[in-house]
Amino acid sequence: MKAAVVGGGIVGLFTAWYLEREGADVTLFEPGPLGAGSVHAAGIIEPANAYRTNTLAFLRRVGRLWRRGTCTFRRCDGRWLFESLHQLERPPLEGMDDCLHEMAETSTARYAAFARERNDFQYTPSGVLERYDDARHFAHERDLALARQSHFPVEVRASEGDAGALFFPGVSWLHTEQFAERMARELVGTHVVHRRVRRVDLDGTVLSDAGPSTFDAVAVCTGVGCRSLGVPLTGVRGYGWHTRGPHGLSVAVIFEDRGIAAVPFAGELKVTGGWDFDLSTSPYQVERVLRTARGSVPLDTILDFKQGSRPCTPDGLPTVGRKAGLVVATGGFRLGWSFGPALGRHAALLCLDRMRNQPFLARFCGELHSGNL
Repeated sequence: MKAAVVGGGIVGLFTAWYLEREGADVTLFEPGPLGAGSVHAAGIIEPANAYRTNTLAFLRRVGRLWRRGTCTFRRCDGRWLFESLHQLERPPLEGMDDCLHEMAETSTARYAAFARERNDFQYTPSGVLERYDDARHFAHERDLALARQSHFPVEVRASEGDAGALFFPGVSWLHTEQFAERMARELVGTHVVHRRVRRVDLDGTVLSDAGPSTFDAVAVCTGVGCRSLGVPLTGVRGYGWHTRGPHGLSVAVIFEDRGIAAVPFAGELKVTGGWDFDLSTSPYQVERVLRTARGSVPLDTILDFKQGSRPCTPDGLPTVGRKAGLVVATGGFRLGWSFGPALGRHAALLCLDRMRNQPFLARFCGELHSGNL
């Protein structure tokens, strides 16, 4: 079986990995370094939290971040905006909870298994602390967390200077750049082609800078780029910095009302932020986000900076589906890394014809078509 994977971000890497394990002849197209477009993220693995965006509670959260200066609306996909408004406060589809729970277990188990084999990406299952500035927001999230603590343990904590804090002991984190390097070493049988793909067709044809190639199945994992194939998506830009200096953090921390996350690693701190609804690649908001980050955690020496765009569906949840020879896997929004292994596995099984479209996961894939990327 001859398969192509377009996009070498976290979902594309796992799609190629699962296909390779199943004996497929895999070609992975990625014009940049493997992991490009994904490694800016904090690397917090928290698939237990489903961030639905088609709710009034989410709009209130966006309003708080906008007032903080870490969220802007500049250029959104029109179809995504229409679908988002159409689905506002619509109840979740039947089977959503079970599907997300299964994907959560798949993802966390895969990262843990890699770490048991060789923890060369600083996998740390020590929990995450969510801190809140807004008392009403904290009370709402606290009640939600307590209602589901039989599945996802939570501790309510007091936090000096905050409205409150929630600690989730089952959450882990990892070093995104180091994990991308690990995946590159794992893909021993995959043909990695560092060329841009211009177009994909339903019949399995891939047109890259090197010319056309035909495959039995093509999995497109290009994040926001999947919007050109019929999936309603918009981009939510985020920024990440590796910093060095004293920070005093022993666990990952998310400042929920500021849109900032901080993750401690050996000798450095990863700080991320930004909720810019923008389809461009301009980091126009980066200085404002950095100022908010500096007001949240001590930042000394900045070692590097990266940015990327989170693919967001109209309800904020991931989607994966197939039509003819084309498979798309995208839409993780804030949880791209958290759902990366599960999305990759679903995409691979669809490519291999070992799974049919699942109603919840394929809900935005009914209008898939050939297109330019």
